[in-house]
Order: sequence, then structure tokens, then C-alpha cells
Amino acid sequence: MNRPSFLVACTLALLLGACTKIGLQTSQQTSHVIPGTLRYADIEEPIGLNPLLRLQAIGTDVDMFIFGLFFNLDDKVHYVPELATVVPTQQNGGISKDGLTITYHLRHGVKWQDGAPFTSHDVIFTVSAILNPKNNLQSRNGWDQIKNVEAVGPYEVRFHLKRIYAPAVASFFSEGGLYPILPAHLLEQYPDLNRVPFNTNPVGTGPFKLVRWVHGDHLELAANPLYWRGPPKLQHIIFKVIPKETTIVVQLRTHEIDAWFRAPSNLYNEVKSLEPDYRVQLEPSFVYSHMDLNLKNPLFQDVRVRRAIHYAMNMQDIIDKVTHGVQLPADAEEPPISWAFNPHVMHYPFDPAQARALLTQAGWSPGPDGIMTKDGKRLSFNISAAAGGATGEATEQIVQQQLKAVGIEAKIKNYPAELLFAPGQDGGILQSGKYDAGFYSWVASDDPDGEVSLYSCDQFAPSGQNDMFWCDRTLTNALLAARATYDMAERKRDYGIAQAEVASQSATIVMWFQRQIYVTSTHFHGYIPAPATTSNWNTWEWSVE
Repeated sequence: MNRPSFLVACTLALLLGACTKIGLQTSQQTSHVIPGTLRYADIEEPIGLNPLLRLQAIGTDVDMFIFGLFFNLDDKVHYVPELATVVPTQQNGGISKDGLTITYHLRHGVKWQDGAPFTSHDVIFTVSAILNPKNNLQSRNGWDQIKNVEAVGPYEVRFHLKRIYAPAVASFFSEGGLYPILPAHLLEQYPDLNRVPFNTNPVGTGPFKLVRWVHGDHLELAANPLYWRGPPKLQHIIFKVIPKETTIVVQLRTHEIDAWFRAPSNLYNEVKSLEPDYRVQLEPSFVYSHMDLNLKNPLFQDVRVRRAIHYAMNMQDIIDKVTHGVQLPADAEEPPISWAFNPHVMHYPFDPAQARALLTQAGWSPGPDGIMTKDGKRLSFNISAAAGGATGEATEQIVQQQLKAVGIEAKIKNYPAELLFAPGQDGGILQSGKYDAGFYSWVASDDPDGEVSLYSCDQFAPSGQNDMFWCDRTLTNALLAARATYDMAERKRDYGIAQAEVASQSATIVMWFQRQIYVTSTHFHGYIPAPATTSNWNTWEWSVE
């Protein structure tokens, strides 16, 4: 899943007209860049610009330009204070001895992009908006552990918890918690935020402010002169929406864009050929690619069928052919760079004979065309991915062939990204369960507690992110136990149990951990990739010269 946005120079009236052409003509004669302007692209655009109402990596990237969190995560997965000044711990008194009260000291002098002051009232409002059942959030994971929030003056807030919630600091207004702080003075008048002007014209406290959103084409951002650190080095950012990945490569080659964050691994050789004009960085991340099986489909109720699918897939072959060996094979959802990683989980070597044996044990037998049948029903289902995503489409084709070799028919049925990942309330394919098997990627958090929303029995989509509609009590209990203690050794043990269950049950088939491919112009400075949710943690330091 499942990225970012941006603007150009001169006057706004001329922004995408003659001014841009002059800038490009000049740059082609000199350095191929527009000084002070960053242009980057992706195949997907945000579903909306209200962070509470959508969950997309591309949207999180945009949030980091416009909005503010208590803390950002740097390239070493360390907290960088933003709207809060001190990371609360039990040692510094920010977390009470009983673990039920967390105190945040807010930064003085921060202003919203319209000039209004940022205060504790904004924090309290945003928490209430997240917990408001009228708002169509896809996840309230962790936030439902809050008993109440109180303001201790305009620059101090206390979160009172119902019970110990170990990932609180990692979740509440940090990258792992999905949501930044919203402006109370603009939004508290509405009974809900599902359809308000703010959703397409947001106002934040971040280093860049939205200027224009031309749906399906581009977003434009400009430097925020009121940003508390001072105006960022970039003046403008343009995020271009380009539906075909190969077209993005062409625009890099012709210097029409300066960067591509998270380039797909299937195009690794093509982007490597862009050197030395571009830096091509290959970095580990918390992103993993997987194929979810919708357990609403009776075909997937039997774990033997799910495991047969897993054994029939030659992951290394897929990685080599589709990703040029970039990605790293996976067995469960936590990567080796995570403090919670468990290397001792069930492994699925490529074993077609074992796959066929499991299907036979489950009562399936070959039909006239070789496809397995049982009680007159064929073992046939659809695989869905984002249309236009070359990695997903290439992976589907290989998986289709591998499954056919053991008697499983997989038909490809893809959807536009904006439909595949849309909220369930808006008919999103994954969130409303209108799919059989879904191939996509997920950006995990630095704290594994996000898995509660992905896998717990009470987190079925659209009220949570469990789009497999999979209830496994062993898994759920382990995840809930891990959030109930601040003892890191105990938490690691519980997450080890969770990973073992994810691997053994194969309701989600984790295929590989991604090494992210960052393609950036040698004229673009200050960009430091980070392994967590987004690399947009220091955008005020970026420059193009």
C-alpha cells in the first residue's frame, strides 16, 4: 500500500504556463533544474488531503509537508521533536509511574498556515475527531485506549489512558499513529469531517502549504513563511501524478522531474542507468509486500489450502525475475531491522509436491483440465493489484503460472489504485472485501502495535484494517499482551508469537521485505532516506540548486 505532493516558480498566474517553459528551457541549457523547486512523481495521488480519512503511504508523505506531528522519525528511527519538545518517558516523568498518564510539552510560537496560534486546544480537538464515530476513519487502533485528554494551559497536554498502552508515544501524533494534528479553529464547527472544504484545501503547521490540487495531474506546494523553524530552503514543490511507471523513468531521463521516491524494483536496471545524473539509493525499510487472502471466501477457510498456495509460490524466483534481486525474502511481517524481529517462524520453501499433497488432504482432486475440484467447485479465484503498477502486474503473472502448476486457477482482476485502496465506506475493493486475493505493500511502523489494526479479531474493515476478515485468537491475544506492558523483553516475546502465527496460518502471505529505491537528482540536496513510514522527516532542509 500501500506517497507525496508539490509546486513551481514565478507568479501563481504563470505557474504552469510560460514561466515553467522558460524555466525548463533555461535548465536544459544549464543544469536541468529549476532552482528552489522540487519536482517529483508517482503513479498514485492521495484519495483526499484530510489525513484522518485515508491511509496511503503517498498521503502520509503529503501530510509530512503540510501538517505537524509531536515527533518525526529520522533515518536512525530516532524521534525528532516537532510540535512537542520532549519525548515522554517514565525516567523523565513524562509517563507516570503507573503508566496511565502521558504528558506532552508543546512548542511555543507555532502558527497554523493561516496565522492562527497552535495550542493544546488543537490537540484535544484532534483526539476528539479521531474518536468521533461519525468520522469515517479506517483505524482508531490505539486511540481507543485514551480515557480523556486535558489541557494544562495552552502548551501542555496530559493523555489519561484506560489501561497501559505501551506504544502510546510511538502512536499518538507520531508517524506510527497515522494522524497529524488538525486545526480546531477551522474544523470544530462541523459535526463530522467526512465532507468539508478542508479535505481538499487543508491548513497545517508544516513547512509547506497547499497552493493547488489539479486532480489526476499534480499537486502544488509553496514554502510556509510562518513555519516555526523558519521558511524551508525550497520555495516550491510539484508532485506530478503519472499513471505509468515507465513514463516516470522517461521524465527522469528528460529532466522533467527531479526525484522518484520508492521506485519499483522491477525497473531497478532502468533507473540505475540514470546514473550519474541521479543518485540511486537502495535502502532497507519497514515496507513489506504480501498477498492477502479474503477469508470471507470459503476457498480460504481451510489452512491447508492457504499453505498449499504458499508452498506453490517460488518467492526467490519472483524476486529475481520481477525485482532484479532487490527485495529480501520474508516469512512474516516484521523485517530484520525491527527490534521485534523473530527469525524462528515457519518457512515455506518452494515445494509444489507439498502443495499438491496438502490440497489432496483437504479433499481436492484434479479436474479434466488439471484444475483442482471439490464437491463440483473449482479451486479458482481472482488476484487483484493496483492497475498500472508494473511490480504488482508482473508478480501476478508469475504467481498465476506457479499456482496453475499445482492445479490452482488464479485469474487477474486489477483495479485503479484510488479504487483498490479507497475507504470501505466509499466502496474500496480491499476495505469492503470485494476481492479474493490482494497483492500490495504495507508500510509498517517502528512499533509493531500497528499489527493490531491489521490482524485483530475486532478490527475487521472498514472499522479497522483487517481486510482479510481473519480472526485468530492466538494472534490477537499476543498483540494485545504486547501493548499492555512497557517491558521490552516481554513485548518482543509477544510479537514473536504473533509473527509465528502469521507465518503458520498464511492468511496473509508475506512475500518480501522491500529495499526502497530512491532516485534523486544530484542537484537535490538534504534528502536522507528513513526506513519507517516516510522519508519526509526533514523536508525543511531540502534544497534544489
